Amino acid sequence: MSVPPSPQDQQFLALLVHRGFLDRKDAVRVLERARDNGFESALGVTTGWDANKVGYLRRTKAMQEPQIPGYRMERKLGAGGTSEVFGARTEQGLRKVALKVLLPRLALDPVAVRRFLEEAKLLQRLQLQGVVRGHRVFRFLGTYVMEMDWVPGRTLEEFLADGEIFVEEQALGIVVEVARALGSLRTEGLVHRDLKPGNIMIDPGGRVTLIDLGFAGSGLSGRSDENTTLGTPAYLAPEQARGQGDLDARADIYSLGATLYHLVVGKLPFQAGDDQDMLRAQILEGLNGSALKGRSVSPSLHYFIEKMMAKDREVRYASAEDLIDDIEAHRRRQQSGY
Repeated sequence: MSVPPSPQDQQFLALLVHRGFLDRKDAVRVLERARDNGFESALGVTTGWDANKVGYLRRTKAMQEPQIPGYRMERKLGAGGTSEVFGARTEQGLRKVALKVLLPRLALDPVAVRRFLEEAKLLQRLQLQGVVRGHRVFRFLGTYVMEMDWVPGRTLEEFLADGEIFVEEQALGIVVEVARALGSLRTEGLVHRDLKPGNIMIDPGGRVTLIDLGFAGSGLSGRSDENTTLGTPAYLAPEQARGQGDLDARADIYSLGATLYHLVVGKLPFQAGDDQDMLRAQILEGLNGSALKGRSVSPSLHYFIEKMMAKDREVRYASAEDLIDDIEAHRRRQQSGY
């Protein structure tokens, strides 16, 4: 007598598909075989997994709550389109670290894997103020894990999601710190290429750290994703939205300008229905300054944003250092009362 899989088994199977451990065709095979052979046997025959692996995937909800040898897992810190980040302690020494885990569904994507490994090697090599440090990368249960410094605090994206709008002095202080980190990256010949509030962490003492260098490189030359549009559409420079390969520091300055706008206004510079509309807006639409005027920002802040987000990159600040010099001069004038 055939017995269909239990609701719990069906939910587990659906989770395995969602997380990328199984494709839909294999899931159908499991269901077909399970009626006569039982769910566990059908899953093992279809995938080649032993009971230990199946038990692990059940226990960790298909690695939504991973247990990784050598670490004591604490809590999930964040998630993005390609990875999830967990706080943990090393079992030896109990050193606090962040573990970035490539989503299992991307572990079979050669481009995604190459990009993840490139970031890991980059973070291991770089020792820069304001940039998170990487320690090791390893493969685990078919996917990849990167160990990094654990950075306390919250991302700017989290603050913005809670409805916080930053006062001018605080926002400019953050921009200066980010610009210093970008300047350090540039001395290494790197463009960040995905600067946005979600990649900027602020610790309780106000220290700024860039936490994601997944798209960093020199222009697009030599990258696994060369000749593609990288980054997050809402913050992309026009030349980056067009997929140009000769990116330089001015692309990051545009993204930092869009971030500054978001911090002081509380919304994005451009509104769009989808990513394609957003890319079109970044290329074609001019910045509407009315929202800035409505926030009663200083003329200097308005100027910084306009110059940072100029469509023509020749008009933008040529380097992070030039931007820092202008902002610091403005802050000195503010403090002296002029």
